[in-house]
Amino acid sequence: MSEQGTLYTLGYAHPETERQVHQVMRDERALLVDIRLSPYSKWASAWNKAALCSEYGSRYVWDRRLGNVNYAHKEQGIQLAPGHEDAVREVASWLREGRPVVLLCACRDARACHRSLVAKLVQVALLEREDHYPGLLARYRGDEVPPVILPEALPGMQWFSVALWTRWPDLLAEHHGYILGTSAFNAIENMMRYYRLSSVARAAAHTLDFSLFYRCARPWVLLDRSEEEGEV
Repeated sequence: MSEQGTLYTLGYAHPETERQVHQVMRDERALLVDIRLSPYSKWASAWNKAALCSEYGSRYVWDRRLGNVNYAHKEQGIQLAPGHEDAVREVASWLREGRPVVLLCACRDARACHRSLVAKLVQVALLEREDHYPGLLARYRGDEVPPVILPEALPGMQWFSVALWTRWPDLLAEHHGYILGTSAFNAIENMMRYYRLSSVARAAAHTLDFSLFYRCARPWVLLDRSEEEGEV
């Protein structure tokens, strides 16, 4: 079995991205996957589809299914295009073949870019291996949980949304002030460690796959924190 490829997420608004892309693409197996809804730039023609095709040939792939349909309306959050589930599994299959994959968008800051969500969906897809987790993992299905998240502070707000969806009023009350006063990501990571969630449940939480989250999270957390702690 070949070693799994590395997944990179880059935004060409960052000044280091051009160098980083060239470095990764030196590997002849590497793929540059453009996840913009439209593969064109008004201010950086080197990142237009034609230029990237000329540079990398068939190793450049534009996949509209992984685009954010709300990219022009950030206040509406992130929503991936129809068919993104199949596109995510395709990226995961390339990684399993040992191919490095670069997820390319425009945003300078990954925390405010939909590429962070796409990367986490790919991570979950890579875990969908019955030989690794028999009977535990379910395939992410966008019809069950719409992939819509708040844009303000990714990925921290995704974790915060988990607290809302799992009805943890005491969790929100305890940590709301702390979250506002520090890094949202670090604060909510600490909360998840405190509640002793498994790595699989944490991955589910990152992607807002709550059907998977409910199956993997500790039952006592979801029902009543006053109950005795026991092993799942």
